Amino acid sequence: MENILTQKNLCRMIVKRFFQKMLFILRNNELFPENSQLLTLFNKHTTCYILGSAPTISKLNLKQLDKDAMIVTTGNFYEHPQIRKIGPNIHVFAASHPPMSKKVLTNWWMRCNDILPEKTILLIEKRDREVAKKVFSDRKLFFYSYGGQLPVDFTKKILSPQSVTIIALQLAIYVGLKEIFLLGINHDWQCITPYLHFYDHNKPSLEFYLKEENIEISYELQKQPYPKERLYREYELYQQYESLYTEAKKNNIAVFNGDKFSDFDVFPHKIIND
Repeated sequence: MENILTQKNLCRMIVKRFFQKMLFILRNNELFPENSQLLTLFNKHTTCYILGSAPTISKLNLKQLDKDAMIVTTGNFYEHPQIRKIGPNIHVFAASHPPMSKKVLTNWWMRCNDILPEKTILLIEKRDREVAKKVFSDRKLFFYSYGGQLPVDFTKKILSPQSVTIIALQLAIYVGLKEIFLLGINHDWQCITPYLHFYDHNKPSLEFYLKEENIEISYELQKQPYPKERLYREYELYQQYESLYTEAKKNNIAVFNGDKFSDFDVFPHKIIND
């Protein structure tokens, strides 16, 4: 009897170790080895500007940005009237999700493809690969995946974001730039102000294409339960920023809010244009 129990325990131990090893391999295996190219493409820069779509971006003189810096734009920022002069190095999209349909995503990205400078690289979540390859067939594309953890490594899964800016910030940290400035980023709409951007939601934009398909935008209508759900989401988002701020400091990377009109206070203010 004792031998049988010993054999069973041994089998359980072997099975447990097997699954632990498989889990380790899955978590650490490089899903996107080609993303190591991002390092060689951008680590020649020392400064990075991450440009968001908050209304405050319209008040900033973006002509003063360092021309030798890495410029990262996100989401609907391609609608900015100076997008061609800004000439972002890379544009980041978060993964599509309900209520966004494939038609909305396609229309939105077709608009982006018409406006975004031709040389701008795109970074897109893998679930949208099919649409991306059709719409952006003439562009350089990189793909990434949610579900990872720190430290940041774009050859593997990355931290699942509460905002597209979290992806952009992870990218800048991964590349290893010395200074990162956030402009046009202010998450106060989550709790205390209307859902607004620098662009008009009734003109071509993600919000426009959602409305065109009669898809309701809960943020815009302020229909989420207030304040509990929105406060929870805000808390999770700020925790992600705090984690990335800690990660940046470990790597001797300084992160600042460079927007004097933004109250976003996870990072210290260092105003770049007055």
